[in-house]
Formats: sequence, C-alpha cells, structure tokens
Amino acid sequence: MSYKWKQTALQKKKYHAKALSQSAIYVNWLRMFDIQPIFSDYIWLQISAFDLTQLGLGLLYSIAPIDFTSYVLNFTHTMPSEQEMMQGIWAKFEQIDYGELHPWMLDLDSYIYENVKEEHQSDLTSTRPKAGVYGETQYGRSVYDPIVVTEFIRSTVHKMRLMRTADVSWYQFLTQIKDTLEMADITDKHLFNRLMAMFSAQKTSFVLGLSILGSSFLTETEDNFAVVPYIDAEGNIHDLKFKTLDHLQMGFILGITPLGHGLLMPLYSIYKMEDEKKNPPIISTMIEKISSIAHRLSLSTWAYTNYNKPEEMTDAHKSEKMEQYDSIQWMRRKIEDWVEHQIPSEEANSVRIRQYQNAVLQMLGWKAKRHKWGFEAWRLTTDDEFKDWWINNWTTQGLNTQTLERLFEGSKIWLPHLREEKRRLGEKIKRSRLRLSLSL
Repeated sequence: MSYKWKQTALQKKKYHAKALSQSAIYVNWLRMFDIQPIFSDYIWLQISAFDLTQLGLGLLYSIAPIDFTSYVLNFTHTMPSEQEMMQGIWAKFEQIDYGELHPWMLDLDSYIYENVKEEHQSDLTSTRPKAGVYGETQYGRSVYDPIVVTEFIRSTVHKMRLMRTADVSWYQFLTQIKDTLEMADITDKHLFNRLMAMFSAQKTSFVLGLSILGSSFLTETEDNFAVVPYIDAEGNIHDLKFKTLDHLQMGFILGITPLGHGLLMPLYSIYKMEDEKKNPPIISTMIEKISSIAHRLSLSTWAYTNYNKPEEMTDAHKSEKMEQYDSIQWMRRKIEDWVEHQIPSEEANSVRIRQYQNAVLQMLGWKAKRHKWGFEAWRLTTDDEFKDWWINNWTTQGLNTQTLERLFEGSKIWLPHLREEKRRLGEKIKRSRLRLSLSL
C-alpha cells in the first residue's frame, strides 16, 4: 500500500470520525449548545447591519425587500417520518416564502405604505427612481441595472462580508468587482460608506433595531445628535452625526452620501411605530428571522448529518456521504497536482504553489456552488468577465498575470465537466434518499 493511498484512506476515516459517526454527531450537538450565546451575538451584529443597509439601498436603487436574498433567507423544519429516518433523513428543512407571508415585501410602494408614516409616503413613492422599461420609460427618470450588478447588490456583497472583514481590504475587493461588472464608480463607494457607518453606529452607540445589549456603548451626543466615528472608502476618518436608524439607511449625510444617492430626512424617524415603541414590520421581520436562526443553531448538526443512515454512522465503509466527500476531495487533489506541474521553476516554492492551487480551486468552486446564494453573480458572469475578475483578484495578491492566464486557458478543457460533476455529487445522495423514503 503506497504512502499516498494510506493518507487518502486516513483522511476518509478522519472525516467519518469527526463528522458522521455517532460520537461525532453527539459531540457536535453538545458544542452547538456551548456556542449558542456567542453565536447569537455574532449573527445579530452581522445580519442586522447588513439587512438594514440593504433595505435602505433598496429605496435608493429601486430594489424590493423580497429581492434581497439574505434578508428573506430563512427556513422552517419538521421531524421526519420513520421511513425517512431509516434513509438517514434526520430533519426536513423548507425555505420560508416571505412573499406569501408578507405580500408588502413584493412591491416597493406596498413596502412604503406598510412601514412609513403617512405624511412621508407620497414623497418616497413619487421621488424614488422607477425600474426602467426599454421603449417606455423616459431616459434619466428610471434605473436600468444589468442583472449581474443587481444580483451583486442583492446577495453577493453580504456573502463576501461573511468571508472578509469590512475594512479597507474589503473596499478593494468591491472595487475589483465594480471594475469587472462595469458598475458605476459611485455604487461601491456608497455601499462601503453606508455599511461602515452602520457598523460603527452599531458598536459605538445604541440604536434600537440595530445595536445589541452588552456589545454596544452608550451614545455620545452633540446638540441632541448621536456622534460616532467611521472610516470612508478613501480611508479618511470622520465624525458622523445622526438621530435615527433611517438616517443611516437612506439619509443624505455629508461625507458619506454622493449627491443624488441619499434622501433629505426629517429630524425624527419616518418609520411607523405604534405608541412610539412597536417596531415597523420591516424591522420586526428581521428580528424574528435572526431569533429563529439563533434558536435553530442546534439543528446545524442534523443539517450537516442529513442523509446519513444509522448503519453508516457505525461503519465508515458503508457510508455514502464519506464516499461523496472523497469524490470531491479527489477532484481537489487532481487539480492541485495539475497546477503544481504548470508553475514555472522561478515561482515553484511551496507558498506560491499553494496560492495558485487555491486560485484554480476557486475557479472551480465559485461558479459551481450547490447552495447558490451569494455566488449567483459569478454564475451569471460570462467567461470573459469572470476571467478578468479572477486574474485581477489574484494578481493583487501577488501572483503572476502570465501564469494565471496560462492556468485559466489550460483549465478550459476539463473545468466545465468538473463543475457539472461537483453539482451532481452534491445532490446525488439527497435525491436518492428522498426517492427511497417515498417508495417505502
């Protein structure tokens, strides 16, 4: 038995022992309870800032709440039947249809009427830009967004925030995408400035609907305005003054907002609040979603273990999920071997080779995600657009442009096939187990 084969067999056993065995499931389930308080704080701080920023941008860029994938991404779960459990189905998850639950999310005017005080409704419905229709809408009085750019604002930017810290390096990442997708220069700066202001206000002041007890500080004030520091897209540090949450979301604020990309807001909130206390529906929905995610944490173990039969938990050799894992890892190993042989001798040190391997693995994975949210913009890009972004992204991390060009062109022969195979493998066990459980 060769050393390399032994290592592969050991990795498979390790994966089974750590993720699929009975003891692994039990230990991971207990760990979920251990981290629940930390997780709850984390998701509140992350999700609320992003959701509220995107909802504000929705009014400015004419995107309905239902179109923000991250805002309406939530699931319910039910217990499986006995037949389903025998096929390793431990929990059944179904995505919540927020459009059916809250019809006002489907249309911007309905959203405004449901959430905004009556005296401000006509201003928002009459002055916001409408979605353009070619041949019907007058030029300059509507918004025409290419689908890839809109998808970027709707979901990709949120996913990338979970993968990168929202600092200057994250703005550089936004700029790369902006250049590739030919977005207006103002969009990436405006998005970054809004989000950084929201995160700063969340941590250094206390804003109802945004901040969290125990993590946010009491607000410094000046002339009855909250004052928080924030860093803009150019790296400049400012003191930001605001009164209410909607000022941060959509208000025109000097130093943050480009002309024409913010609204002149009244001193007090435009949101409907019964008895000045109850949250408007758009905030209540967000809070309910975050709470349900926090309470559902312990189910993460069963979601990860789904489609794992009882006998597969005790015997690694019977585990189809382990074989599925090994098939995907086989792709990774083959790609890494191929890349290693393509690197010129002057760059062939272990660190550079690892970087090039990661680059090509990203080229495989990001356009072949089974769970697509956050990656849809890359799936929708043309090969040329993706190539421009991919080379620019890795060149800024120190890799050689010519070597990247050679890797991209050389992979065209086999990459489309591997992407399709990766998608097929991702769904294979789920489809077969569901089919078997229905046939019993």
